[in-house]
Amino acid sequence: MHRRYQVTLYSQMGPREGILTLNYQGSYVSGSLDLVGYINTVQGVQAADGTLHLFHPIQTVVSTIPCETVLRLQAGSLRGTSISESVRMRWEGTLLHQEPRETCQQQTQEESEL
Repeated sequence: MHRRYQVTLYSQMGPREGILTLNYQGSYVSGSLDLVGYINTVQGVQAADGTLHLFHPIQTVVSTIPCETVLRLQAGSLRGTSISESVRMRWEGTLLHQEPRETCQQQTQEESEL
């Protein structure tokens, strides 16, 4: 399954808007965080209760911050926190797009036939 979220990270420098794209394969989660002009690789797991535990960098003009993020999903929204050695940031987001894996594969096949 493929999901995209419009997210806001509340950093020490103020709120930052971005897009979190997640691909689910069983409990494994991978994807990207497009934030302040940088695309950061995301990977992690979804716990049995639905909580996401993600590991990713947040790249900025000044530095790259390795983060661990815990997000709770509920009814098309997400909330949580990123933690690094020196920073703690709150997350909020809303679901933009959800597509089952089968639909993605079917569209790709149909496009290749054109």
